[in-house]
Amino acid sequence: MKLRKIILAGLLSIAVFVVSGCWDMVDIDRRFFVGNIGIDKAAVHGKLKVEFTMPIVRKISGEGGQGGGGGGGSTIASVSTVAESIHAAARQMSHRLSRRLFFEHTRVILIGEEAARDGIEGVVNFLSRNTEVNRRGRIMVVKGKAEDALKVKNEYETFLAMYIANIFENWTFCSKFIEITIDDFMKSVYSTKGNVLLPRLKPGKMDVSIGGAAVIKNYKLVGWLDENETLGVNFVLGKVRGGDLTFRQPGEDYPVVMSIIQISTKMELVEAGTYPKFKISPRIVADIVETPVDMKIDANMIKSMEKDLEEKVNKIILKGVKKLQKEFQVDVLGFGEYLYKYRPDIWEYYREDWENIFPDVEVVVDTKATIRGIGASL
Repeated sequence: MKLRKIILAGLLSIAVFVVSGCWDMVDIDRRFFVGNIGIDKAAVHGKLKVEFTMPIVRKISGEGGQGGGGGGGSTIASVSTVAESIHAAARQMSHRLSRRLFFEHTRVILIGEEAARDGIEGVVNFLSRNTEVNRRGRIMVVKGKAEDALKVKNEYETFLAMYIANIFENWTFCSKFIEITIDDFMKSVYSTKGNVLLPRLKPGKMDVSIGGAAVIKNYKLVGWLDENETLGVNFVLGKVRGGDLTFRQPGEDYPVVMSIIQISTKMELVEAGTYPKFKISPRIVADIVETPVDMKIDANMIKSMEKDLEEKVNKIILKGVKKLQKEFQVDVLGFGEYLYKYRPDIWEYYREDWENIFPDVEVVVDTKATIRGIGASL
């Protein structure tokens, strides 16, 4: 009996230390769950305008009834402040809000164009030190101001954060924007010392458009890639999962549309001279999904279309590569990473001056296409 009491007392003592790990717990009803963070350059020099949006749970659930705050009005709250950093902005909210901001459910971080041109080091620092932020969320650069994107009222979705995040699910149907999570972004920006591609978002009145890419060099926005240039970059990166390519046949008003079904891309070093030479070899399987109504498709026509498809993909890839080489002079295509991983001896030769070497790297593209299906025929 005495032994049992001793054991029980010991277990209770251990329990005290175990449960003390919840000393900083914040009850769920004392939190605001931030869905979006918008970051713009403020009118005050050296400061940011940071906006947080969050759902009003009591309105969504209908709690409160008449006179209790439920019912009409927006179900999304938006608060903003001007501060020197994102962390400082979140802390300033404690003077104005009755609940603590909680970032574990943050789905989207939007960086305004002007703020991105000034530099995104503050965003990187915030994400690297704030362990609450959802690493599966998305980060993108807005063509214009982030606050304009946060004002969009989409009639199909209740939450803007979910609406924007779910657009990325359509990536497999077009591959004309950069598919990247916050976790991917952090790994990339650290490994390249501030060089990365981010999705470009254009706000409208009732919706947004995600397409193309923001080119970040040394932590600053230096320009944009259009949608076809971004598609070419995704071919090089091996990140194309689908999409349609359109062709015009001589004498036909209606286009031929091919849908990419399967693709693999191989990168290899061909030569290592003063400037290295790389070969990009995409292998594509496609279906014909639309043609002019009177077009006759036989074996010769299929071979001709495969040739057209190969030439078109070659041009799309080279357009994106050349823009990054000649206009922006930044390697976000993985050529340097390829040498570092697979040819470290050669990489040592180029490493110190790679930023100056990359613009003159020779890139050849050799696409091979196979048309698998031609659709139903009568």
